[in-house]
Amino acid sequence: MKFRKFIFTAVSVLTLATLAGCLRPSMPSETVTTSGDSLPYTGEKIEVKFWTGFGSSVTSALTPLFTRFESENPDIRVLYESKQGYPNLQQAINGSISTNTYPHIANGYPDHLVGYINANILVNIGNPTNYINHPQYGVNIDEYNADYMAEIHALSDQATYGLPFNKSTEVMIANQSFFDAAKKKDASIFIPKTWQDLAVVGPKLKAVAKNNGWFGKLVKKDGTAVPKPENFDPNLKPDIAVDMSLVSEEQFIPFSWDSASNFFITTIKQWGAAYTEKGSTIQNGYIRFQEEPHRTKTLAALAYFKQLYDDGIIGLPDNFGQALYSSVPFKEGKLVLTISSSAGVGENLPGGTTDYPFDLSINAIPYNGDLVAAKSVIAQGTNLAIFAVGRGADPKAQAERLAAWRLLRFLTYEANYEFGKATSYFPVLDPTKIDPNSQRYQDYLMYSQFLQQTDGTEREKVIRKTALLQADVYMNPDKKWIKFVDPGFLGSSEIRNTVESVMAELFKGKTPEQVLNDVVVKLARYVQS
Repeated sequence: MKFRKFIFTAVSVLTLATLAGCLRPSMPSETVTTSGDSLPYTGEKIEVKFWTGFGSSVTSALTPLFTRFESENPDIRVLYESKQGYPNLQQAINGSISTNTYPHIANGYPDHLVGYINANILVNIGNPTNYINHPQYGVNIDEYNADYMAEIHALSDQATYGLPFNKSTEVMIANQSFFDAAKKKDASIFIPKTWQDLAVVGPKLKAVAKNNGWFGKLVKKDGTAVPKPENFDPNLKPDIAVDMSLVSEEQFIPFSWDSASNFFITTIKQWGAAYTEKGSTIQNGYIRFQEEPHRTKTLAALAYFKQLYDDGIIGLPDNFGQALYSSVPFKEGKLVLTISSSAGVGENLPGGTTDYPFDLSINAIPYNGDLVAAKSVIAQGTNLAIFAVGRGADPKAQAERLAAWRLLRFLTYEANYEFGKATSYFPVLDPTKIDPNSQRYQDYLMYSQFLQQTDGTEREKVIRKTALLQADVYMNPDKKWIKFVDPGFLGSSEIRNTVESVMAELFKGKTPEQVLNDVVVKLARYVQS
């Protein structure tokens, strides 16, 4: 199968989020060491504190893995805590630095880890601790996807701060039932592949809904509209394509993008502009979109999307009364195309929100048809890192760190395919490098078989569709997609957090020049002199 060739060769992925600056606390000078095959501390059951920014669905996928881990490692107890979002997680860790109360393990984007490295609170899992080559709990580092590891190595030339864990990209989710019904009334309607396509088909989507009386009605598969019965009609359900009973003409905006920062970063890259550049070390980096030739290209991209917004074709979650995501209005039929993290596709399933659910399809995000060579999509995801809890020479601290390493190893090395199957994240191991006699290889075969299945829950089906899109489209060299990653450096998350407002301010009425000038003023410290 083609996907077997491509799915596990993804480029390194990162999402740039907020990074709060913090002073380095005084840290112990002792070298952290292991003690061969045995733990250096033989007291009570060792507790490992594990913090993440995951929501309830990913936490639910982790829970049985913790149960399995504790069963296989009865000397360890996992104390898991979700901080309900990566900004909250980063804030909690930054707030714990002065008191040395950070967790044993946490997940984080590279620009988060940069801050922790700068604060001197992460454990180097290579030398001198050498957990990677531990005689009993080591890993074959070559089995991890090389591009994911390149992201880790970019954090330091001399140390290894963590391993890849959960990886994703962005996809465009379409209300396939809406499009199928729309084609019955206008055969020229299609799911856009380029932004130029969206400019053409967007007005047609609005027109077909208006001209055929779809707003406030149930839309049948033949494109006709009927009033929604006061009570659910099971005999009517097979004929219904989509429920638009909650949608008015004024509310209908065909397209939305969950992440406003990704919207800005991705589209300026698709117009040929640069975003940021790392300096000689992680201590410095610069914005590039404000300088020529990038400024002209950035302004062109902003002008293009401002026109689409003014035409009522595109919006952001805020346009639908949502703070972060477009999934709720998507399920209500108020939009029919949404760009979301591949890890969040299941949140857009209509099941349970309507008596007349629609079918969805998973598609590549649109690209700039006038500059195909810049066909770009962001790659993103977090890594797991171990924190320097306790004093380095203390036996209890060493026992806790080794126990933390065993959990990190389990999640990234032994159970990562199982985690990927339960979520929409892509596995981090390269099957071409896995020992064919290992259980990991058997897990890979299980995952491959899972992707070929056609039955299962609706959530399982969209997980498979998403993984296959990654394999057959984004990772297929013939499709020529650029999976871009922006470098992490001190301040990179502040830059990302600041540019998040660009598209919203543009859509509120400012000109491209105004929003660009405003953001450059806010980020003046990152303009290279």
